Amino acid sequence: MSTAREANDQLWIMPFLGQLTDDCRDFNDDITSNSVTPFTYYASLVQRKDPLANSLLNPFYTFLNHCSDIYLSSHRDSQTGAFLGRRIARTLRSVKITGEERSFVQFLNIFCADNRTLHNYFNNKLLKQFPFVSDPEKTFFRLLDVSSVKYARTNRKLETYAFENLIKIEDALNIFPVHTQDDSILEETLLMSAMNYSVQIGGKRLRPLLMFMVADLYEIELNRILPLARGIEYLHTSSLIFDDLPARDNSDLRRGQAALHKTTINNDISYNLCEGRAQLAAVDLIAISMGLINGGLIRNGFSFESVNRVVGEISLLMHDLCIGQMMDLRAARVGIEEDSKKIDKLDRIAWFKTGKTIEVVMILPVLLAKSPSDEQALELSRIRKLSQLMGIMFQMRDDLLDVEEGAAIGKPAALDIKKNTVTYVSLIGIDGTRERLQQFLAQSLQLVDECWPKGSATIKDVIQYFVTRKT
Repeated sequence: MSTAREANDQLWIMPFLGQLTDDCRDFNDDITSNSVTPFTYYASLVQRKDPLANSLLNPFYTFLNHCSDIYLSSHRDSQTGAFLGRRIARTLRSVKITGEERSFVQFLNIFCADNRTLHNYFNNKLLKQFPFVSDPEKTFFRLLDVSSVKYARTNRKLETYAFENLIKIEDALNIFPVHTQDDSILEETLLMSAMNYSVQIGGKRLRPLLMFMVADLYEIELNRILPLARGIEYLHTSSLIFDDLPARDNSDLRRGQAALHKTTINNDISYNLCEGRAQLAAVDLIAISMGLINGGLIRNGFSFESVNRVVGEISLLMHDLCIGQMMDLRAARVGIEEDSKKIDKLDRIAWFKTGKTIEVVMILPVLLAKSPSDEQALELSRIRKLSQLMGIMFQMRDDLLDVEEGAAIGKPAALDIKKNTVTYVSLIGIDGTRERLQQFLAQSLQLVDECWPKGSATIKDVIQYFVTRKT
C-alpha cells in the first residue's frame, strides 16, 4: 500500500507527466509549426550536434522515468502497469501517426541514440503492438480536425471559395518593371501599363481559382503555387489580347471596357500605336509568365523534375491554343465544310481554345504533387477528358449568352449573329444547345467523381457555374 507521502508525490508528478505526454505526442506537429517544447528544443540541439545536448535531460527519458517511478511506487500494481504501458504505447503511436513514414524511426534516432537496446525494443517489438492499442483521444480529434479542415476547403460553394482566395490572387497580379528606377525605360513603362490594364480589366479568375481547388485536393500549400497561378492568368490574358485584334475577332470591347488595342489608357501614347503596343504586351506577358513560373516554383521548393514537367505541359498548352485559334480563324474566314461534321468541329475548336486552358490548371497541381506512374497517367487522362467537356460547355454557354445577354457580358449583343459566325446556337438552336449542355454536365460530374471520389464538391460547383452563369 502507498504511503501518504508517496500519494502526494504522485499527485505532484501527474500534471508534469501529462505535459510531457502531450509534448511527446505533438512532437511532429510542433516541429512543423516551429513551436518550442522540451522535445523540440532537445531535438534541435541533437540535430545540430550541439554539445549542450549532453548536459540536458533527455525529455523522452524523463517521460519514461516518471512512468517507471509511478509503477514502482505502486508496488508494481498490475492495473497501474497496464495503464502506464498503454500511455507509453499510445504516445509513441501518436508520434508515428502524425508524422511522415520514417518519422517514428527518426524520433527514436534522436531520443534513444545512446540506448540501442531501448531503440530496438520500441522499433521492433512495441511497434508491432500499435494496431492493438486504441488511438488516444487527442490524436483522434487532431486527425478529425485535419480532415474537417480539408473537407471544408474542398466542399464549399464557388462564391465562398472565391471570397477567401480571390484577394490573394488579385493582390499578386500587378506587374512591375524589371529595370530599376535609376535605369527606367519609357518603353518598358508603356508596356507595363498595357499589361496591367489587360490583367486588371476584370474577369472572374476562374483558372487560378480552379488550380487552387485542385491543389487543395492534393494538400499543396496555396502560397507555394501562387507564382504558377499568376503565370497562367498572364498567359490567359495574353490570349485574350490576341483574340481582340483586328486580324482575329476585331472586338472593340473586352469585359465592358475598351480592348487594349483600342485604348491609349492614360493618353500615354498616340492612338496609332495602340495596336502595335497590344501585340507587344501580349508577347511580353508570355515572357514574364514563363520566368515567373520557372523561378517561382523552384524557389518555393518544388523539384527541378516536377517544374520541368510543368513547363513542358504549359508549352504544349500554348501550342494547342495556337492550333485552336487557327481552327477558329479558318472557321470564321473560310467556313466549316461538311455539314455532318460541323458540331464535331465546333467541339474541337472549343476544346483547344478553352478546354486546354482549363486542362492545364487542373493538370499542373497533379504534376507537382505526384511522380510519374501508371496511376498518375490514368488520373491525368480522366482530367483531360473532363477539361475537354468543360471547355465545350463553357463555349456552348457563351454562345447562348451571346444571343440572350450579350451586353451583360461586356460584348456587343448578338455579335456572333451579326458576323454570321457558326456557333452551337446557329447549328442546333437555343433549345438544342441547352439540352446538350445538360448532357455534358452529367458526364462531367461523373468524371469528377472518378478523378476525386471525395472532397470535390467545390469543383462540381464550378462546373455547375459554367452551365448557369449569366456573364
